[in-house]
Amino acid sequence: MKLFQRFYLLILLIVIFLSVLFPSFSFGVDNMRLFRIGTGGQTGVYYPIGKIIAQGITSTNISIEEAGTNITRVIISTAQNSGGSLANVQAITAGEIEAGLIQADVAAWAFNSKHAFKNNDKVRDIRAIASLYPEKFQIVTRRDAKINNVNDLRGKRISVDEVGSGTLAVMRIILETHGLNEKDLKPVYLKPVFTHDKIVSNELQGFVMMAGAPMEAVTQLLSTGISLVPIKPEVASMIESKYPYLVPGLIPADIYPGIPDTPTIQVHALLVVNRAMDEELVYKITAALWNEQTLSILKKGHPQGKSITTDTALVGISIPLHPGAKKYYQKHTNRFSSKQ
Repeated sequence: MKLFQRFYLLILLIVIFLSVLFPSFSFGVDNMRLFRIGTGGQTGVYYPIGKIIAQGITSTNISIEEAGTNITRVIISTAQNSGGSLANVQAITAGEIEAGLIQADVAAWAFNSKHAFKNNDKVRDIRAIASLYPEKFQIVTRRDAKINNVNDLRGKRISVDEVGSGTLAVMRIILETHGLNEKDLKPVYLKPVFTHDKIVSNELQGFVMMAGAPMEAVTQLLSTGISLVPIKPEVASMIESKYPYLVPGLIPADIYPGIPDTPTIQVHALLVVNRAMDEELVYKITAALWNEQTLSILKKGHPQGKSITTDTALVGISIPLHPGAKKYYQKHTNRFSSKQ
């Protein structure tokens, strides 16, 4: 209960702040409706991107009338840390958050009740608003650990991300494809934000993360001396043949200064909601995502934000669009009218 009270107090302070800065935001807390976006760890990419999207949604001053009432509420959006894609799927379908950033492969698993969601029909209710950007699987290791390929991870102390993360789910696939499993490593289950000091002190030899590049957790370690472990294109193709939304990718040279081209696998990050969400609200949220103000702060606010454009809004989407999002694309962007 204390956690909820702190969260509510934080939102109240945000409302007061917005009311001072923008008179149009002058409304009572009772007339506010939260739109919570599940993200990931603070030093990944989901969290900063989620914060910017939440900022864009809030600044659009969306209002929605609650069904069966004459009450109109203003939407206040906020980004929340989470365990990642799997945890966001569970939270969306449980009604604990309104939206979440989710890997396309994890979304497909949920919609089809496969892999981590086998026999769980409830999670099939997720629907997409948009594809945001491609995420790269990044295996980050200390250079002096001499880890040149995935098989060299054997016996090393590596953080494989939290249980409930999309990163861990993909890491298990990568290990399996190389004839390994978690027991062949000395695995630690931490978000990258909690690995920095342990890698600097050599308590950990590395960490893995499925995220956009560049990622703060990696740039913070450049002075320590790090390497990115490649996933060979032929291995990436093998993975794609079994998991269609995990495709061969590349982390280009000097995305992280001094680190060369690194082949890997990638997947698109999706913004996802529950299919039960009001169609009008989703339409307005989609419009807020793609308005000029939100796109501008995305480009300025994070390097990965430049990749978020209407040109790729439906690229790599692995689940059906929410009707509200579909309505937006059909109305505002002709080239999308025949899709989904």
